Amino acid sequence: MVLKKCVKCNKNITKTKPGLTCSRCNKIVHSDTNCVKLSNKQLNTLRNSPGIEWSCEDCQKNISRRSSFIIPDDDDVDNDSDDGSVNTVQALDTKKLVKEISRELKKTFREEIANLESSLEFLSDQITTMEQSLRNQENTIKKLENRNEDLVNKNKNLELRVTVLEQGVRISEQKSLSRSVEIAGMPDIITKDVPQVIQKVASKLELNEHDIQTSQKMSGSKEKPGPILIELKTALIRKQWVDAGKEKCLTVGDVLPNAPKEKAEHRIFIREALTKHFKTLLYNAKMQLNKSYKYIWCRDSKVLVRKDDNGKIIYIRSQQDINLLSKPKPN
Repeated sequence: MVLKKCVKCNKNITKTKPGLTCSRCNKIVHSDTNCVKLSNKQLNTLRNSPGIEWSCEDCQKNISRRSSFIIPDDDDVDNDSDDGSVNTVQALDTKKLVKEISRELKKTFREEIANLESSLEFLSDQITTMEQSLRNQENTIKKLENRNEDLVNKNKNLELRVTVLEQGVRISEQKSLSRSVEIAGMPDIITKDVPQVIQKVASKLELNEHDIQTSQKMSGSKEKPGPILIELKTALIRKQWVDAGKEKCLTVGDVLPNAPKEKAEHRIFIREALTKHFKTLLYNAKMQLNKSYKYIWCRDSKVLVRKDDNGKIIYIRSQQDINLLSKPKPN
């Protein structure tokens, strides 16, 4: 490998003694104060700033004035005062360099600040848009909540009205049975024998059989035959039949002398005729309230309960009433 030599001292350029290359003629000199005729500060600046161009003495003599990257001399300038003529030739326009650097920095800063301001303005617009969107969503949610609340209230009102209407229909259906009684507990008998059985029951109860308007055998199951439904002339007569049935305590054998022995002693019940709804209501009341209420019965087509002998009589209108009474009360 051929080593390059300094054009000033004609010595080799090495790692320990690096050189500078002229940007115009490509001549190489040692990067020290003797060969390059620069101060230590200027040399350090050239080492640390790759973008600064350097020209040798010969090239500087051939140009009247040149803009270069030169760092002003420090105290070492006094040491080079003897070389004033050389320094004058290679003096760099420091003020112009500073102005150019300052101008470039200002231009760069203005561009960066403009970009930053543009970004901030964009972000501000985005935030404003998001805030407005959030406000719109909050207003929409609030409107939906209010609408939902209105719908809930309307639904509750409709449910209440439907419940009232259903109760009205059920009461109306029950009123159609206000003069009717059921004879339950009888074994399964054929339809043609129903009139004779009813006459026998009326006779045993010591009641007038001519108060009977109509009678029919209701459907049932093999295990539990259906009751006999009797329509009487008035509600007062119905009460007489129910009271007499409780007082006489008739059995199957009293009405059917030829009944099998295992059925003859079965009790016959005479009770108010109820619709399916009120039968279910009475049954559920007995199942759910029998542990907390001593008396559960039906009178005048109404399901009633009483906690004890001195307790208040409570009228059961719906399953909700049963559920409410079955809940344990807080201490």
